[in-house]
Amino acid sequence: MFKKLLTAALITSMLILPVNSAGPVNSPEASSPEQAYLPGDVPAETGAAESMTPALHALVLAMLNHDTSRFDFNNTALTWEGLYNMLSLYGQMDSRALSEQGELLLPEETVLDYAAALDLDASRLGDPPAAIRDRLNYDNVSRCYVVVCGEDDLAQVRVDSLRPSGQGYTLTGSLVYQVNGQVLASFQASLRPCDNMFGYVLTGMSITG
Repeated sequence: MFKKLLTAALITSMLILPVNSAGPVNSPEASSPEQAYLPGDVPAETGAAESMTPALHALVLAMLNHDTSRFDFNNTALTWEGLYNMLSLYGQMDSRALSEQGELLLPEETVLDYAAALDLDASRLGDPPAAIRDRLNYDNVSRCYVVVCGEDDLAQVRVDSLRPSGQGYTLTGSLVYQVNGQVLASFQASLRPCDNMFGYVLTGMSITG
């Protein structure tokens, strides 16, 4: 029971905070070449575990929030929440992001770049569901997604193993609460190399403990 309460509190504190509490977009940390994400700009030496951390982090949080042990890519609400988590936690590090009136504006192409890590394309994406439109919505005038950001300093992804499997890799890891080192969830993910911004696509994910 304590673990569930802690997890719920963590998700709330990370994902329902105003954008200005997560650090300015133009801060040195956000704009440095080592941390900024650009299409096709992930260094060749970047490994699968490092480049796919945003997707792993985002999907574990979505699965915990929906109380499911397996990520269903056909579940629109779950998939959109996973994408929203990626954008809210890591979109500020993208050099194409703009901060305006307390919100983060991400061009449509940027969101599609992040969606590609989840094997989503524009035709399958559709509109954000009503349940998250207070945090993520599309502005037809600017052709940007408007994102309310969360913080990512309370939990981190720890990768335990990465091994070849078929045409890709199987990765195991944990989401760890940094305050006391508690493991909030252990997971297993399937990755496939892909020509996208992250260098890989997530083809399956499950919570194992």
